[in-house]
Amino acid sequence: MNIRYIGSKYKLNRWIFSIINQNISTENTVFLDACSGCGSVSKYAVNSGYKVIANDLMKFSSVILNGSIGLTKEQHNITLKEINKFNSFDNGINGYFYNNFCDESVPPRLYFTAKNAQLIDLFLKQINSIEDSKVKDYLLYCGLKTISRVSNVTGTQSAFLKKYQKRAKDPFKLNYENVIEGEISVFNRDILSLLNDSEFRRTHREDILYLDPPYNQRQYGPNYHLYETFVRNDNSQIKGLTGLRDWKNESYSDFCVKENCLQIFESIVKSSTAKSIFISYNSEGLLQKEDFKNLFPNIIIHQHTKQRYKSFKSDSFNKNVTEYLFEIQR
Repeated sequence: MNIRYIGSKYKLNRWIFSIINQNISTENTVFLDACSGCGSVSKYAVNSGYKVIANDLMKFSSVILNGSIGLTKEQHNITLKEINKFNSFDNGINGYFYNNFCDESVPPRLYFTAKNAQLIDLFLKQINSIEDSKVKDYLLYCGLKTISRVSNVTGTQSAFLKKYQKRAKDPFKLNYENVIEGEISVFNRDILSLLNDSEFRRTHREDILYLDPPYNQRQYGPNYHLYETFVRNDNSQIKGLTGLRDWKNESYSDFCVKENCLQIFESIVKSSTAKSIFISYNSEGLLQKEDFKNLFPNIIIHQHTKQRYKSFKSDSFNKNVTEYLFEIQR
């Protein structure tokens, strides 16, 4: 099971890279995945032979990619021992997740059963002393996959369900997740600030820029706050009935504000060293394809029609949505 994440390009990667890879040798070519999300595009790029730089505003994204790509045999053996050790425990401890994200927390927040929240707290305590970042991030990656399986939510984490779903009652146990051979550099930054950072530019220049930002007004901070709290393990001050982090200061994105979108796109393209730039967007975004055509007159538009995400059931919606891949060559 892939990590539950709206906007994942897992099912579109073959189509996307059939366009990106045209007339390009991947050897020694640097591919910058500017808004890497759950990591499917970066992983596909690594497997395709690119040198990959991945960036995202959300911390959990860098954890996924650092942890699932390029572990040595020795590091992987350590992770297997840690997973076996953790899975041998039947009971956890009362910690941050137990106190904030289960039916026994105050106020009760039914994101996890009390037992699973206790196991999450035990897991975070167990790995807290691990110094090797690749080992630690791999274990956190395995934990994220488990959270995706047992959290009591629908597609996002902005609210919990009033009753526990069947899968939410499954135990929080880790699986051995696949590791990809290759190398990747990961960053947890606002992409525009990264591109204009002098220290970053001393060591990095991208040949291809791939940009897959949020398409609508829904900020990703509230939608994936459990992932973020899990990987940060920072006992953050949370607010409200749903227990949200201070996402406005951590992961607020101007891509979700229509008035700011075009200027951000223009600034990013100007700041990139890439000769080939690709932007993923779709027909339900804040902007229309005409907006991109007006901003970038020489843009090439590729499109792919797919069935709408299955959670939309209203007859007032069309059954299909068009995915765009905007191409800019310089």
